[in-house]
Amino acid sequence: MSEVTNNKFNKRGFVSALTALSFIAMTVTGLVLFVTPPGRFANWTDWRMFGLTKHQWGATHIWLSLLFLGAAGFHIYLNWRPMISYFKSRITRHFGLRREWVLALVLCIIVGTGTLAEIPPFSSLMALNETAKHSWENEKPEVRPPIPHAELMTLRELADNTGANLEEMIANLKAKGIVVESTQVVISDLANQHNMTPLQLYNIAVGQTGIGQTREQGQGQGARGGGMGMGRGMGHKTLEQFCADEGLDITGVLENLRAAGIDAEAEMILHDIANNADIRPPDLLEILKNKR
Repeated sequence: MSEVTNNKFNKRGFVSALTALSFIAMTVTGLVLFVTPPGRFANWTDWRMFGLTKHQWGATHIWLSLLFLGAAGFHIYLNWRPMISYFKSRITRHFGLRREWVLALVLCIIVGTGTLAEIPPFSSLMALNETAKHSWENEKPEVRPPIPHAELMTLRELADNTGANLEEMIANLKAKGIVVESTQVVISDLANQHNMTPLQLYNIAVGQTGIGQTREQGQGQGARGGGMGMGRGMGHKTLEQFCADEGLDITGVLENLRAAGIDAEAEMILHDIANNADIRPPDLLEILKNKR
């Protein structure tokens, strides 16, 4: 006797497969987002993993999560009666809480409370997340933005906040064939127009070759006297390196910083000192050189 093939679409099978596949995919995107760098670094350097940007991974994760929630909802709908039976007593057939459901509820409460209270091991996982995200910046401090989310600033705002010379930035860009029609153009938009990252555009604007800064460029910046900003690689020097290059006494500089209420150590990077103190880089440099 030949076997009868049933070609009828199996809704339960489809929903179960969709739930499983979307859950696996959502887990993968979630793990990637767990280790992605902060937006200020990812957007500045056009960071990618497996060819996708942080924004693309985030968007994919959101849609896969919605797909999983929808599939899970239909799965519950199709299996409503079997699930309800878990709440019923086999003897009285009335609703009641079974030990498995109570334990599941307790575990959810423990995880939620422990996370909000920031106690181990929940806080440890969050600390690991922070370490993973910031490891990208720590490994490549030379490619960090001069200030957080510099790519969202206009060219004029970036110059004002880094102490760079706006006219020189425009001239450097023009020399590379990048014409700035307005100083109100957003850095990321201008970079996209010329198919480059904000980091590459910024390096051109401040006269850097590649990522770093040549000795001659650093000396020329000091000679021009146009404001010692961090826009030319200064922000990625340690306080000790900066003092050595500028002929400043590290002890006196540390005293000036403490007097201004800024905690700093000799090995700290200027960029981080400014961020921790929540001040503009030019203001930090004024304190370092004791100009106020």
